[in-house]
Amino acid sequence: MAEKFYFVRHGQTDANLSNLAAGAGWDIELNDTGLAQAKALARGEKIELCRDVVTICVSPMIRAKQTADAINEVLCKPLVIIDDLKEWHLGDWEKSSWLSLPDLFHPDAHPPNGESQADFGLRIVRGLAQARSHPGPIMIVAHGGVWHCIARILSLPKGSIENCDLKCVTKDGDNQWRIN
Repeated sequence: MAEKFYFVRHGQTDANLSNLAAGAGWDIELNDTGLAQAKALARGEKIELCRDVVTICVSPMIRAKQTADAINEVLCKPLVIIDDLKEWHLGDWEKSSWLSLPDLFHPDAHPPNGESQADFGLRIVRGLAQARSHPGPIMIVAHGGVWHCIARILSLPKGSIENCDLKCVTKDGDNQWRIN
């Protein structure tokens, strides 16, 4: 039997709209567009693909919780907060314009007074393992940086994800993870 999980990035925030870095140090709420995106996802056709979800695992950050709450109005599943699914701690880079920052995922990019890429990766490995330990299929509601890290860990081709995008990830018979 194939293993699978779903991943949803939170809805839009004012930081996303303004092209500002919002890591774990900036617990910003969804803006009106982000709330509408979360509600639209919850009421849309894509959510029908997720009717088999047993547990929703969510980052403790407010933008992720707001998105998960909107989805859970439809799915009505247990919500589990997983601290290790927080966004990357960007230290001095928090609230900076993305245009002024180096490529965050370049091997030499490490946010001053933040979390190293290696530490972030190890934390996301733990968070993914914690999420997958719950009855599944699971849905993870978290952040763009978390998705990028999960995609790298599982050797998935797409590291970027839009606000309120839904991904279905399965492990095939060859033990390879794929995005469906």
